[in-house]
Amino acid sequence: MSVPFREAEIDLDALKANVERFRELTEGAPLFVDVGADAWGHGLAVVVPALAEWGAQAFVVTRADEARTVRALAAEPLIVTTQHVPGDDFSWAEELGVAPTVRSREEFHRALAAGVQGVMLAEDTGEGFPGFAPDELEAIVAEAETRGVPAIVDSAFPVIGAELFGVSELGVDQADNFAPVLRFSAPIALTKRVGGGEGVSYGYTYRTAAETTLALITLGYGDGLSRAAGNRTEASVDGTKHPLAGRVAMDATMLDLGDVSAPALGTPAVIVGDAGRGEPTAQQHAEALGTHSAEITTRISKRVRRSASGGAQ
Repeated sequence: MSVPFREAEIDLDALKANVERFRELTEGAPLFVDVGADAWGHGLAVVVPALAEWGAQAFVVTRADEARTVRALAAEPLIVTTQHVPGDDFSWAEELGVAPTVRSREEFHRALAAGVQGVMLAEDTGEGFPGFAPDELEAIVAEAETRGVPAIVDSAFPVIGAELFGVSELGVDQADNFAPVLRFSAPIALTKRVGGGEGVSYGYTYRTAAETTLALITLGYGDGLSRAAGNRTEASVDGTKHPLAGRVAMDATMLDLGDVSAPALGTPAVIVGDAGRGEPTAQQHAEALGTHSAEITTRISKRVRRSASGGAQ
């Protein structure tokens, strides 16, 4: 069996447990899921069919191209888009059965002229984003009703996003409520025994403290690993964490494994995984890099193969 150069494995059992946890916490609220940015880096093709099977009533994406992908994966749920190009005629929304978010009376009328089956109305919250003032909303909703087009105010449309996947756009750990479902790894392709004081990777920003085993893994910034991750974050090999040594290259990264025997080539090095298995988490990477955990997962590039594990495949 061939070993993938890089892989993001999605644990569908864990994701389903998160869905059940959401329903428990919200006492059975509708499951409206923001799956923008390729489902927060987890892969639309992997998670959308599963979420649809588990009863998701609506998916929220950013653009028309994402809506087209989601509609091909799930025929029934409502799809809402949040952005579109200026002057859009919304013909794609009518074709796909999508409810576009509109932010002005002009956009509302263009959407209705296109024959859309529903619209999302953006409310002006005073945070700098365009939208309808409260007194405008009542008139727009009434007009939509007379035209026979469902219109929903976005503030009345509760959506869960990154948290359902165990990550967050905030600098906090969501593990108490929702478990991480992604395991981001790459195999060890090369090992080398070196002495102390050896410079590692470009510019020798890392030097070995003593005799050690170095390992090269087939994953770099071209795959979504931050270039700032070198010398600041870790990867796990067989349940033991090791530092990313030196600068992250486009296609490869070095690990300092310490004074141990070289692992077999092909052994996975886990960049992001489950703390219960001794693996670094997206939250730990985020804290080391001064960001939030959702940025860690959404950086994962299209070069990385997404695959599903668990009973819901």
